[in-house]
Amino acid sequence: MSDSSKDEQTSTCQDGTLDFWAQKWQQNKIGFHRTVVSHLFEKYMIPKLTATKEQLCVLFTLCGKTLDMVAVLEAGHRVIGIEGCQSGVEAFFQENNIKYEIEKDETNKCQTYKGIECPLTIYVTDFFTFNKSIPPIDYIWDRGGLVAINPSTREQYRDCLIRMMAPERTQLFVVAINYTDLTYTGPPFVVNDDNIQTLFGSTCSCELVEAHDETEEYNSRAVGHRIDFIEERLHLIVQKQT
Repeated sequence: MSDSSKDEQTSTCQDGTLDFWAQKWQQNKIGFHRTVVSHLFEKYMIPKLTATKEQLCVLFTLCGKTLDMVAVLEAGHRVIGIEGCQSGVEAFFQENNIKYEIEKDETNKCQTYKGIECPLTIYVTDFFTFNKSIPPIDYIWDRGGLVAINPSTREQYRDCLIRMMAPERTQLFVVAINYTDLTYTGPPFVVNDDNIQTLFGSTCSCELVEAHDETEEYNSRAVGHRIDFIEERLHLIVQKQT
């Protein structure tokens, strides 16, 4: 067993921290994972990817083993992922039969998983300390990142996202979560429209693209708690020109 796997098993945690999610992966409590490409990704991202022959670069934050990454590769584009839990990344490569090699950077506590036969790179590291050089990003897809982290770290998370955006190029899609069940405190944590505006509004334009009722789909995956109503709210965030 690798040292990182031991760390995942033995660390204590608080809701929304890296250790919290590492334990979920180790215990295979990953009801948040979808076995199909997400509805919003298929509706709004796939048409953008199939409309051009130019190879685009899509960044997935806290990517886990999402099949949305496979959809990008199948469309002929480049994928970059950042994920704190090694077990989720290894599962992605194994379950999708993608050959890979690993580069270790002990100084920066980062492992880089690279697809051998496809343009895929996933960094296993703490998102907040990620400092690798990456190519210009066309799209950032954040489906389960902002809603998964401890709310006290949202501004720090926002700052990381902004640093990864190429001015006048990168479009950031954030899938926020909204629900009204006061007995359910998450994660996923509520990120409402005011939260989005407060986080990004001073430097970016924020557009609500779609509000999608996710109640039935969510309850089909949730373990131990059914919720009366939950929706995904897709926001398009673009840096303002200076």
